[in-house]
Parts: sequence; structure tokens; C-alpha cells
Amino acid sequence: MTLRGVLTKLAALVVALMVIIGGNWFAGYAWPKLTFLWPSQVQENFRHLAQVFPVREIKQSNAPVPWQTAPKQLSVNYRYHDQPHTLEAFLQRSATTGFLVIHQGRIIDERYFNGYNRKSQATSFSVAKSFVATLVGIALEEGLIGSLEDEITDYVPSLRRSGFAGASIADVLQMSSGIDFSEGYDDDSSDVIRIFDQMYLWRHGINDIAGQFGSSAAPGRQFHYASINTQALGMLVSTVSGQSLADYLQDKLWQPLGATGDASWMTDTHGNEVAFMGLNATARDFARLGLLYLNQGRVGTQQLLSEQWVQRATTPDKPWLQPGQIDQDWGYQYQWWVPRGNQGDFSAIGIWGQFIYVNPKADLVIVKTSADANFKPHEFEAMTAFRAIANSLTDNGWVWAN
Repeated sequence: MTLRGVLTKLAALVVALMVIIGGNWFAGYAWPKLTFLWPSQVQENFRHLAQVFPVREIKQSNAPVPWQTAPKQLSVNYRYHDQPHTLEAFLQRSATTGFLVIHQGRIIDERYFNGYNRKSQATSFSVAKSFVATLVGIALEEGLIGSLEDEITDYVPSLRRSGFAGASIADVLQMSSGIDFSEGYDDDSSDVIRIFDQMYLWRHGINDIAGQFGSSAAPGRQFHYASINTQALGMLVSTVSGQSLADYLQDKLWQPLGATGDASWMTDTHGNEVAFMGLNATARDFARLGLLYLNQGRVGTQQLLSEQWVQRATTPDKPWLQPGQIDQDWGYQYQWWVPRGNQGDFSAIGIWGQFIYVNPKADLVIVKTSADANFKPHEFEAMTAFRAIANSLTDNGWVWAN
């Protein structure tokens, strides 16, 4: 991702400002952001995001739920692009920092790399999107949202003059709003890159920025992945709940899920959560969202989400969202990815190699955190490796994917 590139281009401006404002501002505020994705620092930055960007704190549950464990280190073989691979080699090759396998509700394999441990807070990148969608589902079932077919601007008036006008909440959840927002990680002029200097150099509020984009297509017609959609959903949740996104997550998910660790959510300089990324938590607590969906919305005896929401959120219901329609490998629904192959599995996915993978048929949740600069070609290989784990837990067979 070339956020590093655009921030480096700003260095000349920063140096000039340093002369005027002083070195303390440069060292304490600008330099950590400019070097956030430097190869020599990326692994540390991903587990200390609160030292780089402002965050809003999320406290552990008042009734933390400990994990049951049945430890064993899995050794799995699989084929990808007609070549044999091993799980161990893939974890190394994809710069894994944390790897957690939960089968039948128990942790059976847990590994950490590159200085991480079970208490390390890894950053989510777009895995946060699946949390935001879940909060939308909770708000819907609490009656704070009337229908997903309602236009999002009915609830967020500040977006009425933007490209979100006319888009339903469902359209936004499905990345089908038609918003004119570019998401090119290798393009310094891409909106998803430029948004960072708007937030942290010019100190514009992220919610104000979200209202500045126009429309490039009619809503509800095609898939176009744009992170600003999730920002609009975060604005929706905050507006209808009357709480910050982090506070609503703490009340509605972190507390009832029994999270054993604190977490945090990245904000702009005005305290607004960057909804599409920057949720920081331990691998074990990330896994609780996967377990919630695996268990059809139940936590112990509490039905936190309806079974209908779980099915609705993870089952693509438009032709352009079906598995295999997106980049030939993927389907999509409410901020969850559905890999081709029709195995009933689905995953939250973030750039640089972040995953919460759920396989209901195998009673399996897998969390993988990473600092993988070569993440894109590894994303579907991760699905293949995870499916191999699912297969190994039943018959020790091979999973084939070409």
C-alpha cells in the first residue's frame, strides 16, 4: 500500500513547517505518521497504533469469558495454483504476527511471531468493517433503524448533498452505493490514500470528508469497493445510538462477548472514529466476533444477534455479489467476504493480511494478523489454507485450489 508514498511526498511540507513550528511537533506528531508503513517499523507500528494515531479507548468486559484450550500445533498441506504448500511456510511467507485456530469453541492452535504475544493489540485494517456491519445489525434489531431499505441520508442528514443520496443502507453495506471514491492502494492520487493527509495534515474531520464525495453510478447496481461506505455506516450507528462508535461497540459487543482485553479505535484529530479501519485488539478478542457468527448470534444463553441477521449478513443476495463475481474469487454481502467454492464459509478481511475466518460446517474460527506488504496475492491462498485446516480436522485430507 502506498500510503507511505503519499506521506513521504508530504515530507517537504512537513520540513518547512518544522522550521516554523519547531522540531517537537515534527518528532512527536508528524514523524510517526510519515514512517507508519516503513518496512523497518511496520510490525511494531501495527501493534502500537495508539502511539501513531489518536484513538478512543474500549475497555475489557466487566464479565470476561476465559477461553477453553485443547492445544496442538496443526501441520497442514494444501495445493494452490497447482503447487504444494504447507501451513507453516505460508505463515512465514505472509509475515504472520498472530495465528489462532478455534475448533468447537476451544483454542486448539495459537502462535505468535515477530515479537507479538497473546496480549498484543494488532490493528484490524478493514476487518473493522465487519464489526461496523454487526453494529448496524444490532441497531436495526433494537429498532433504532427502521429498515435496511431506508435511505441512509434519512438518518444521516449531513450526507444528503453527497453521492450517498438515494442509496439505501443495504446498498452501502454491500459496497453498491455508487459513491465516487477510488480505492487504489498503489496509487498516490487515490482517495483512500489522500484521505490520510486530509485527516492528519490538514486536520479535516473524517465525517466531513465523507460528505464531499459525489456519485459515479446509480446505487444498487454494481459492486465498487470503497472504504468511505463504511465511514457512512459508522456515522449511521453513531447518529441513531447517540454514542460514539467505540462506546456503542463496547456496550453492545465488547461487554456481552466477554472480551478479556482492552481495545481501541483509531480516530481523526477531532475524536471521530475512522470506521473503516484501525480497530486494535488481541487476536483472542477479534475471534469473539467470528464465534458470535459461528454460533448464529448467540453468546452463551444470550441471543445477541438474530439468526436471521447472521444469515442475511453473510449470504450474497445480488447477482453481482455472488462468489466468484468479484476478482473471480470473491462474493460479498454486509461487509463480509464470501470465497468461491460454496463451502458456507466467510471472512472479514483487512489489507496487510488480517482475517477473521468462519467455517460453520467445520465449527471453526481462524484469526490471522499480519504485516504482509504482499497481501493481495495471499488473500485467496489464505482461504485455501484455512479450508485445508477445516478438512484436516475431519479427515486429514487435501484441499485443492488452482
